[in-house]
Parts: sequence; structure tokens; C-alpha cells
Amino acid sequence: MKQTVHKQRLAWAAAILSVVAFLGGCRRTAEEPSKPQPGQESPTRQSDAQAPAPEKPDDTPAPPETTEKPETPPDQAPEQPDQPDQPEPETKPETPAPDDEQKVEMDLPEGLEKVRLLTEEEKAEAEAKRLKEHIEEMKKAIAAMGPPLVDNPDKLVRLNPINPVWIDPVGKRVVMVGQVCQRAAPLEMFACLWQTKEHEAVVTVPTKAQDVHAGLLAIGAKAGKPVQFRPEYIPASGTEIEVTVVWKDEKGQLQKARAQDWIRNMETGKAMKYPWVFAGSGFWEDEVTGEKHYHAEGGDFICVSNFPSAMLDLPVASSQANNALVYEAFTEQIPPRGTPVTVILTPKLKPADD
Repeated sequence: MKQTVHKQRLAWAAAILSVVAFLGGCRRTAEEPSKPQPGQESPTRQSDAQAPAPEKPDDTPAPPETTEKPETPPDQAPEQPDQPDQPEPETKPETPAPDDEQKVEMDLPEGLEKVRLLTEEEKAEAEAKRLKEHIEEMKKAIAAMGPPLVDNPDKLVRLNPINPVWIDPVGKRVVMVGQVCQRAAPLEMFACLWQTKEHEAVVTVPTKAQDVHAGLLAIGAKAGKPVQFRPEYIPASGTEIEVTVVWKDEKGQLQKARAQDWIRNMETGKAMKYPWVFAGSGFWEDEVTGEKHYHAEGGDFICVSNFPSAMLDLPVASSQANNALVYEAFTEQIPPRGTPVTVILTPKLKPADD
């Protein structure tokens, strides 16, 4: 048994010696320079030829050696000297925010709801203030316009406690008071509502369009349909309405004219020849409040360009595009701007409508 173990040890030793000898031969082969081919110089000779000649020793004494501090290894932080313990900073008690900031920083959603309601209240107050100022300004303007220039004004029935609009039950007409706002401009309407579209109308009237609409119905006029553009053009329809204007000239004399005489066709240079019809505009309902609004309150009152929102419109095609407007103010026929004017609407009723 001992001999067998001994033989195995000898065999392992011989194998190890063979491996070591093999590795040593490989290392020597890698270190030996390759033999030059015929016609080539040995690498050693080339390096010797290229090597510069040794320089002569310099007699200048070498500079003194500087002592550098040993660098601190990157993984080791420099030691800090011991510092005395510093007292922790005192925490000041938080100052409560002002009321406005508290409203913003309230927990959701209650905080946001309160801020929103506050904003709505402010908006409501601003709107109420603006409306009050508007009414006061309009009252002053109405007072300056004076009473309606008609016979027996005491027999008129007022439709609004503030606005100058009446009906004449006997004469079957609606009477309003306004003033001249343009004398030289392209027109989209003859008359607009006060502070709406004065830049493109001859007369402005401080009234509500729906009050005039109600007045026309009360004296027998029938609302038709506004203009339709799609799928095909259909002109406005309804009872024909005659529009008359009355004013005082510079001498205080009463003057009277058809509204068409204040409107000039830019192509022919003559007064407009078409009448107006009671198209009736229309209503839209606010989905939130359920309140109904009359489209013509935006200013489309007595129009010379076709509008689906017009209360009175022409029964023929008349463009509302700025580059295709047909009519303009007939300057020579219109009194000065600011002149008070009584506007009279008289429906042309058929015998069956009387």
C-alpha cells in the first residue's frame, strides 16, 4: 500500500514538472526578438541608430530638493481638529398667516370652494357697479335727447321705465328716441342699440331690442324668420316695417324722412330702395341659469346687412363681409352727429291683421 502511494506521488510530481517546463518555454519564446528577414535590419540596430547622442554633463548645480507634503489617499478624509459642541439653533414659533393666505392654504376641497365663492362675490359686486354706472350714464343721455317728436306724446304707452320706447295704440306704431352716431361710414345697420355697434350704424337707440319686439307684436306685427344661409340662402321674412326719422334742424324746425334716405347704395350712389321686414331675431337659453336671452341685444337692431340675429332685416341678399358691404351713410342727408332723433316703426298691416 505504501509503495502504491509513493508511486502516485512521483507521477504527480513528474506531471507538475512537465507543466512548469512547458510554461517556461512559452515565456522565453515570447521574450525573444523575431529574427530579421533578409534585407531588413534588426530592431536593435534601428533603435541604436535613432537614439540621440548622450548630452554632456551640465555644470549648473541642480536646484535644491523641495519637500512636499505627502498626499492624502483619496479614500481617506483629512482629520479635522476636535471642535467644541455647538448649541442647536432655537426654533421660533410659527406666525399665523393673514386671513387671505389662510384661505388659500385651507384643506381641499373646502378651502378652494371658499376662495371660489369669494371671487364670485367680487365679480358680482364689480358687475353690479358697472351696471349701475351704465344706467346712470344712459339716464343722462336720455334726458339730453328730450321727448319724442310726435303728436300727442301724452297718449303714448311707455314700455320701459327707463328706456325711451313707447307704443302708440291708436296709430299702431312703436316710437323710440335716439341720436345720430355716424354720418360717413360703411354700414351694416341703420340703427343699433346704445353702446354696441355705433361704428357701423347711423343711429343709436338706448333701449332693449326685446322691448321693441314686444311692442311690434302688441300692435299687430308678426315676426317671420331670420335669414338662412345653409344649405341654401333664404332671405328674412316677416311683416314689412316702415322706418321713419324725425328731428329738429339748426333752426329748430321739425324735419322728417324715410330711414332709407339716410342710406346710400355704394354701387348706384342712390338711396336704398328696399324695405325692412320683422325677422324677429331669436332667443337662446343659458344652460346653467335657464335664463333666456334675445340675440338682437348684441346690437343687430335694424340691419342693412343680413344677420341671423337681426330684429329687422332686409328681404334681399346683402353681405355682411367688410370687403363686400353694399351700403354706406348718405352724409349729405344726415344731420350732425349727436342730433336727437325720433325713430318710428310702423307695420304695414294687412286688412286681416287689423
